Amino acid sequence: MASAESIAFDRDPLRPVLRLRHLNRTLLALSAPAIIEYLLSSTVFFVDTLIVGWLRSETFLAAVALSGLSMIFINAPYAALSISTSSIVSRSWGEGDRQTACRCAALSLTLSFTTAAVIVISGMLCSRWVVNLLGASPEVLPLASTYLGILLLSCVFGLSVFISNGIHRSKGDTLTAMWIAILTNLINIVASIMLAFGIGTVKLGFYGVAWGTVIARTAGTLMSVGLLFSPKSIGLHPRHFLNISKTLLRRLWYLTFPSLAERVSNAVVYLTFMWLVAALGTTVLASHQLALQMESFAYMPVWGLAVAATTIVGQAVGARLEHIAEFAVRRLLIAAGISTGILAILYALAGPHLVRIFGATPQVLSLSGMALRISALEIPFMAFTFIFIGALRGAGDTRTPLYVCLISPLIFRLGGTWLLAFVFDLGLAGVWLATAADWFVRAVSLLGFFRRGVWKKLHQIEKSRFSE
Repeated sequence: MASAESIAFDRDPLRPVLRLRHLNRTLLALSAPAIIEYLLSSTVFFVDTLIVGWLRSETFLAAVALSGLSMIFINAPYAALSISTSSIVSRSWGEGDRQTACRCAALSLTLSFTTAAVIVISGMLCSRWVVNLLGASPEVLPLASTYLGILLLSCVFGLSVFISNGIHRSKGDTLTAMWIAILTNLINIVASIMLAFGIGTVKLGFYGVAWGTVIARTAGTLMSVGLLFSPKSIGLHPRHFLNISKTLLRRLWYLTFPSLAERVSNAVVYLTFMWLVAALGTTVLASHQLALQMESFAYMPVWGLAVAATTIVGQAVGARLEHIAEFAVRRLLIAAGISTGILAILYALAGPHLVRIFGATPQVLSLSGMALRISALEIPFMAFTFIFIGALRGAGDTRTPLYVCLISPLIFRLGGTWLLAFVFDLGLAGVWLATAADWFVRAVSLLGFFRRGVWKKLHQIEKSRFSE
């Protein structure tokens, strides 16, 4: 039964309506803009790969793949900080504690901006070593290291967008994050094409794509952070940046550390995984990259549903309406199952035809089409995994995703890839079969943890532990 406080906050236009009879409408309002945003987020890298693909060079495609992988380590701390920030902001917003939400947002943004310069300088100094460690061939190494060096410049401002967009979403404003994604994509498309193929006397070719990404990410971050100061948003004020609380910092770290450990461990596992893929040859690596880009159109929309899960579960737990959270997760799982099931059938039937848009060499297109067909096995389980993770994080449980997302990839993705791709000599097909097994195990494991219901008690435990 809803409390008087929760009913009062149902009238707040900035807060999703936490009523069962309005649940479908609330989930649609939260997830639809987030789905568009994540589709557009994948479009940034899709467009970059598409432009590079039309330069007709497997070496360029491999260089882009290795540069993108290198960014995983750099993005990991900020993605983890965004997760913990979103969890605290959503639950504080659900309780009506706007002050804590603003203070947490200000603290996270301060941390992200002050550490970005160190990350960028360190990354640029190590760029050649990193791509070499990933197994870049001699012809790919100089291209990938230079491309990565340019991409790192986007991190000066671009890393903070993880935090700012997460704050917008966690209070229920997924529309703002969507419009920022639209503008960022438009800037990226225009800038990358003009710089790659020529604008006036400037024609940067392959590296022009990287510079277009730098311009787009910087512009998107400045817009996202600036809007947080609006009274229509959370209403950030300079005083929030001056009121640094050690207790809040400890609470933020308490949630961030498991997410950071998860991200870093996943990055290590994934980079090892890609090292195995690269060992199969440049053609296989390029084919794998194209298949990943096409598959992203299936799972990126599901991240929108995961955002809705994080927001609705966080705010429902904050308002002591855990039954609303359970109903919401069930309905999101049904929506994800239907949508990804349709896409899985499409990929299974038409995979080789879909990848032709990239215009790569015939051998690359043949292998990537085969991989995309196999991806049909994993797409629904990938969707369920994202939603369970989003729901648990919204409730303040960042440890369960860590355990599941560490153990399963180690055993099934890495072990399975080595066994199927190398021992049984299945090549790229073995890589994608191992990945499908990994996603299946993750989804089933997270289902078991969610049904136990421990997540319902974590918010009150966390508040009592970090009370000021």
